[in-house]
Amino acid sequence: MAKRECDLIIVGGGPAGLSAAINGASEGLNIILIDSGPALGGQAAKSSLIENYPGFPKGITGPDLVGNWIEQAGKFKTVMECPQTALGLRADGDRKIVVTDDDEIVGKMVILSAGLSYRRLAAPGVSTLMGRGVLYGAPTFDPRSMGDCKICIVGGANSAGQAAMHMSMNPSAQVQLLIRKRLEDQMSTYLVERVRAAENITVCEGVEVIEACGAQSLEAVVLKNIADETEERVQANHLFIFIGANPKTQWLRGSSVVMNERNFILTGNDLPTEDWKLERRPFSFETSMPGVFACGDVRLGSTKRIASAVGEGSVALQQCHDFLRLLATT
Repeated sequence: MAKRECDLIIVGGGPAGLSAAINGASEGLNIILIDSGPALGGQAAKSSLIENYPGFPKGITGPDLVGNWIEQAGKFKTVMECPQTALGLRADGDRKIVVTDDDEIVGKMVILSAGLSYRRLAAPGVSTLMGRGVLYGAPTFDPRSMGDCKICIVGGANSAGQAAMHMSMNPSAQVQLLIRKRLEDQMSTYLVERVRAAENITVCEGVEVIEACGAQSLEAVVLKNIADETEERVQANHLFIFIGANPKTQWLRGSSVVMNERNFILTGNDLPTEDWKLERRPFSFETSMPGVFACGDVRLGSTKRIASAVGEGSVALQQCHDFLRLLATT
């Protein structure tokens, strides 16, 4: 199998991975970044409007923010490949090897930042009506082009709230935000206030979707009240789903990277002592494989916020430099 070499391999092109790429490439590292998705940006690219990211007081859409990051990374000569799937990771002495669909990439260090994949809603009709009114994540088109419509959004975190606010820009739309618990449990305070103040958003707490109905396209959803188990059929033309996600770490199961029972990567002080083989302590974002770092949503303990992921990518990159200095002295 063909081999390519670089200083740093980044697996995952979301906020954390692109942040690490921008910082590393601007400091002279030869970087190859790969991502298995159809496009770079991870879940950030699917955010309708982000209003709490520093530097954008009027807010910025996910695609625009990600586009800026990609432009910056390209300016500093980062090699970005998408879609390109990582299949395995192993060490060969001081070198790290990432096996892909096409070849093997050999580097001195690896940053794992593949992010999350949407958790599926296991209700009858959802998979059948995918793309015909049902969608995971938020649409990026102007909601005002949708005309008079009924929209259901499932989820209680910021991404669901942002989607609800985005859809409410269409004054003819009737938006229902469907939540299993309370709106305040996971959503940022500023967003809770905006959602509750929006005239065409109805917040339905304590419910879950148990069926999506329609022949050729979505026509209705069936809701179950969690407290009393009563059911209600609600008309809907669109169903946008934000019910959490799972880390994209399945490809690491054959490696020596230690994960918890939910497949989040352990780093730094979270590593069991028996899984760290060196005399020195691991860096805070270093995995059980020396020289392999994890940041962003795949890492146990991350905050699942875009700005935090960007910061983690920058810190992981700095720890790569610290690791290189250690290599030079041993």
